[in-house]
Amino acid sequence: MSTTPRLASAIEGKAASSRSIMAHSPQVRAAFDQMYATLWSRGAVDVDVKELVRLRNARVTDCGL
Repeated sequence: MSTTPRLASAIEGKAASSRSIMAHSPQVRAAFDQMYATLWSRGAVDVDVKELVRLRNARVTDCGL
């Protein structure tokens, strides 16, 4: 998996990242933020377990933590 973004940042002078790319569409950004907040604040899995999974996924995909 590549860590090089395929899209340009919507924010001039800022490197492309998931957040700066989503700035192209405020509606997409708002929907993502709502989904992400729900993911972390609700569910049967404890937040500590979710964080461990997030860290392991980052390591496996070599995303640079």
